[in-house]
Amino acid sequence: MALLLIKAIISGMLVGMVYALIGAGLNIIYGVMRVVNFAHGDFLKLAAYITYWLSVLYGIDPLASLLIIIPLFFILGVVIYYWTVPRLLKSEDPEIASYLAYFGIALIINSGIIIGWGGDPRGVPCPFKVASISTGGIHLPTGRLIAFAVCLIITLALTLFLYRTYYGKAIRAVIQNRDAVQLLGINMNKISAISFGIGLTLAGTAGTLVVLVFPAIAPGMGTSYTTIAFVAIVLGGLGSPLGAVLGGLIYGLAENISAVFIPTALSPVIAFIILIITVMIKPQGLLART
Repeated sequence: MALLLIKAIISGMLVGMVYALIGAGLNIIYGVMRVVNFAHGDFLKLAAYITYWLSVLYGIDPLASLLIIIPLFFILGVVIYYWTVPRLLKSEDPEIASYLAYFGIALIINSGIIIGWGGDPRGVPCPFKVASISTGGIHLPTGRLIAFAVCLIITLALTLFLYRTYYGKAIRAVIQNRDAVQLLGINMNKISAISFGIGLTLAGTAGTLVVLVFPAIAPGMGTSYTTIAFVAIVLGGLGSPLGAVLGGLIYGLAENISAVFIPTALSPVIAFIILIITVMIKPQGLLART
């Protein structure tokens, strides 16, 4: 039992970092624009299928495909921002309007994936010569270890960007007080476009890493990852990108540790119980300020 628990903790941390990346991307978009990107998990799914396509058709390693996915999804995020967000912000209730608009985009992405790749699950063969690493009787999949390392590097880069660069500080300022930032003359349109691009870039990166972490991808997985992203940002705190990282780790640990004691299908319930308790005790989230 002790060995299973240790393995669950390690697995929870490895998977939780991918969840953290998903939540951080959604939190940046919501924090800056106050729009609900309900298609966030579907953009992740799209990146996963593009990674699969690049691997099967062109033999491009999933890690190498990040060189394509990252700029592609940043540009896609900027384009979608200018196409949708300015119009949504003019509506009477931007949050509800954005929910409906991105729900429609999620349906479009899902239908496109089913038409293009079919409804069957797909998987990318392990691209590494060593499939797993054994230590102390615990077998750790190489794909998950590398995905964890990539997530850690990107999280550190995101932290440096938010706290050490002009645009990063501007994004944090917009999240804290949108009206005050406008009085200071900061170009809100530009900052919002960059934020949306970063948000989709993190979702796309997570989508590529999901191919390494889980054995298969399927058209129906988008909603699950959107749900995980919302849980992560509520746990960590709305408008706190680094709080979402903590929320993702908590979700991953809760999901994997609980699977040791209860059926795997019920393990997400524990994560939602933790979410409810957190909301009752600290409604603003663990790291967000009141």
